[in-house]
Formats: sequence, structure tokens, C-alpha cells
Amino acid sequence: MKLEFLGAAHEVTGSCHYLEFADKHVLVDCGMEQGPDLYVNQEIPVNASTIDYVFVTHAHIDHSGLLPMLYNHGFRGQIFTTTATHQLCEIMLKDSAHIQMFEAEWKNRKAKRAGRPEVVPLYDMNDAVGVLGHFVSCDYHSVINVCEGLKVRFVDAG
Repeated sequence: MKLEFLGAAHEVTGSCHYLEFADKHVLVDCGMEQGPDLYVNQEIPVNASTIDYVFVTHAHIDHSGLLPMLYNHGFRGQIFTTTATHQLCEIMLKDSAHIQMFEAEWKNRKAKRAGRPEVVPLYDMNDAVGVLGHFVSCDYHSVINVCEGLKVRFVDAG
């Protein structure tokens, strides 16, 4: 078994933890680092197409905000979370995609006037809608048999 802390290791935002066991590759959260420069999030530190499962602890963007980017980079696995978190992500990820596209458009207008290269949004609405099709809603306290050797149960923390 291998565990790596890919995000939120040096600050609070950008929660992302990678777990490898047997032949499975799992992320716990895939969050966006938040701050003045959203483009700090341009790299995903894993090969997205190799990820089998993602578990989202809650809907805050610093825990779910890079899921559309993961999808854009080839992720096609399952995303397990509670029903409430799934419902919130339906709204928040689409809204985040809208913000990404608007922010890139605004920065590109300024870049064009200054002769700087254009920026590309981290993801777009197609990525947000696409990744939402991979969500699996789970009930609190129910044991979910994800695959052989992996069971999860969502409970309140703290």
C-alpha cells in the first residue's frame, strides 16, 4: 500500500490524497487550491486515466474543484460521495466551470492588449457535466463494497 499527500500538505486548500493498493489507484478528494492565482492548479500530480476511484469527503471547492480537470485529463472511473455532496457538486462544479471560462476570457483581453500569451481555463462546462456522470451517491452509514478489498462508509467527522 502506498499513500501520498498531493494537496493541502503545505496549506489548507487543495485537498488531494493518493492511495495505491493491489492494482487500484484511488484519490480522496481532488480539490482546487484557492487564492489570488487560480492557475496554480494547472498540473494534476497523477495520471488521471489510471485513477479507478475518487472519494469526495464534501462539496467545498478545495475538496472537489479539480474533478472536471481530472475528467479533462482522462479520468473515467467512479466518484463516490454522499447524496448531499453529489447534489451540491452538481451546482458548484458547473458554477466553477463558468467562473473558469469567464476569468480566462477576462485575463485574455488584458493579455492581448499587453502582448502576453493567452491563458486557457482549467476546464470548461463540458468537463464539469462530463465528470458529474461518474458520481455514485451513497447513503450515510451504509457500507459500500467498492471492489474486492475496498469498502467505504461515509460518517460525520469531528
